[in-house]
Amino acid sequence: MVSDASIPSAACAGSPGDALSPDMRRFQQWLSAAYARHPPLDSVDLPTARAIIEQVRAPLTDGGPAMASSEDREVNTGRHAPLRLRIHRPSAAPRLPALLYLHGGGWVYFSNRTHDRLMREYAARSGRLVIGLDYAQAPEARYPVALSQCVDTVHWLRACAPALDLDPGHLALGGDSAGANLALATALALRDQGALGGVDALVLNYGAFTDEETESHTLYDGPRYVLGREEMRWFWAQYLGRPQDRLDPLAQPGRADLRDLPPCCVVAAECDVLRDNSLALDRSLDRAGVAHALHRFAGASHSFLEALNFSPLALQALQAGADWLHRHGPAERTA
Repeated sequence: MVSDASIPSAACAGSPGDALSPDMRRFQQWLSAAYARHPPLDSVDLPTARAIIEQVRAPLTDGGPAMASSEDREVNTGRHAPLRLRIHRPSAAPRLPALLYLHGGGWVYFSNRTHDRLMREYAARSGRLVIGLDYAQAPEARYPVALSQCVDTVHWLRACAPALDLDPGHLALGGDSAGANLALATALALRDQGALGGVDALVLNYGAFTDEETESHTLYDGPRYVLGREEMRWFWAQYLGRPQDRLDPLAQPGRADLRDLPPCCVVAAECDVLRDNSLALDRSLDRAGVAHALHRFAGASHSFLEALNFSPLALQALQAGADWLHRHGPAERTA
């Protein structure tokens, strides 16, 4: 295990008694003000709530690196209705290593659009082709639909590697929050199928790995820290449709046997109800003998990777993930 206290704890004061750094507090206040211009999300139907969220978060995708090419594509994997992919190619170099990135949003919200800049940043910083998947969302599609779509997308990317000009021997999986859950579960499902070969790294950003409530759920609960414990309870209820799903280690991959996984980069936001999920995963990876690094960002809230226009913490966390992808990518790219 490599532990990296990426920001000194002295940077944690937005104001006396405030655990968020000043720029992260500004991000949280901006989000709150933007949502306040709309009806409360729990007062409207889900399509309307999703549209509000897309509108509020659209400015967060502004700026960032230009790509050699970007495209949206619908693909048929055989088991599912056409899946929507967004593909960012950072350069014209042949056979690029790749990253399948899965957006967060509690399995209910967000999309490739809300995470567009984040994916472009990973592409530019890592040199990898980055593919985003708009997986089916809960509660209309509950577990395991999204997970099976993620697994099928990996198989599709391998089968179509020549046409996409990507290197199927260097395909990483990544995601944030619910997307980190799906990324880890996808790796576990592929391992169990005997089909993990070529998956060379995982980047797991402030993931929802179990529904266990711990100290961080108490310390950082409520809108002042972007995500609250009641909101997480609601997200889990939307995702897991049957009581027995709570016992499935692919639904809660923090409870799984983690042996034989690829190297994992775990990013934790200190001021996040999900902080302890990442810390517990770090310990479990250590016990399982999986190569991994923990990057723990003091003063950061949930969703802080989207705060690229507010905080250097977001850029530092993205760079940590990109460096991990470089380290575990093709030798000629990491020399």
